[in-house]
Amino acid sequence: MSLLDTYTVYFLTLLGNLVMLLMLVIFVKTTSFEGLMQHYIYGKLLQTIGAALGLFRGAVPIDFSIIIGNSVIFIGVALEVYSIVHVDRVPLKSVTRRWTQVVSVIILVFTFIYLAGVNMGHRVFFCAMILALYSLTAAAGLFFHSAATKLRKTLALFFVFLAAHQVIRALDGLLIGESYTLFTASLLQMISFISIYIHTLVSTMAYLLMTREIIDIKLKETATKDYLTGIYNRMYFLQLSEKRFSLLIRQQKPASIFMIDFDYFKVINDTYGHIVGDKVLAHFSRETQGIIGADNLLGRYGGEEFIIFAPNTTAKDALILGQKIQAKLALLFANDVSIPKYTVSIGTATMVPAILTDMDNLIKQADKALLQAKKNGRNQIVQAIF
Repeated sequence: MSLLDTYTVYFLTLLGNLVMLLMLVIFVKTTSFEGLMQHYIYGKLLQTIGAALGLFRGAVPIDFSIIIGNSVIFIGVALEVYSIVHVDRVPLKSVTRRWTQVVSVIILVFTFIYLAGVNMGHRVFFCAMILALYSLTAAAGLFFHSAATKLRKTLALFFVFLAAHQVIRALDGLLIGESYTLFTASLLQMISFISIYIHTLVSTMAYLLMTREIIDIKLKETATKDYLTGIYNRMYFLQLSEKRFSLLIRQQKPASIFMIDFDYFKVINDTYGHIVGDKVLAHFSRETQGIIGADNLLGRYGGEEFIIFAPNTTAKDALILGQKIQAKLALLFANDVSIPKYTVSIGTATMVPAILTDMDNLIKQADKALLQAKKNGRNQIVQAIF
């Protein structure tokens, strides 16, 4: 294996980073994605600069190219991994601070071992092991994410493979020791440069796919979720409810509808302002979702009116669930003064097979029951009677 071959592959790695940078910039210009894309681009840019310093070693002072070049690569790869792990969210400042501290320690340790005269093979061992840890961090962040998709899990396996290769490279550097050079004409060194090139291509393309995936998810949420409360909007709630309702009719099982409206909500807006009123709506949505559980559907029907579809719920069960909602609100306000006190009126209607098998009619009956609860003095539950 000639020196030129190794040098050429290294150069292609540098060129690959430049091409990926161009793709990232074009992507950012043509989409509205924000997130950590800018951090990822900076990471790739720093890796390119660090690789360039290695390529022109000798044209620039050796000490400068080694210390600054490796330090810049450490920062660049850290930014890449940081952006991949937190691709769908901006992390807390405390998390960012910990990442900064860890990278700073890595750079200081590398600088120390270089100035202490540690030979290149051992420095390669240190650098490769750090890159392996970076790769394993990326893999863990992707695989164990609370919303890990198939794409993220596949990318996690890629980073595990990359980490394994870095460990092999680290052991090779440890064995060769002092005679190790950047452009060592060996099969393992050639494979190392090729793997870095593949990493550049796969990582960047996967990151672009993940950001595209996030954009699609957000678009779907915009179409299905209420922007203020995060629960289902009216249209999507009715679509989901109709599907489940039809299945329950075929199975001859009951289902209940809850129509819920705030009592004197206009007073809250007039007294505290619409921002606080929005917080109240979000507060109710969050607390109610926690009470009804995942089997029941909660939607914002309009304004301060909410709707619940509860499958496999009899009239007796519906009354108990409504009482739980009102009891939870009363308990919350006994211990929490951060939100203005509010109450809700609830109307329920239960579908009984062979008696009421029309979704629209079921909602109308629950709405009539809600109006009756308002007429009766509010802050109570009224059930439709058939």
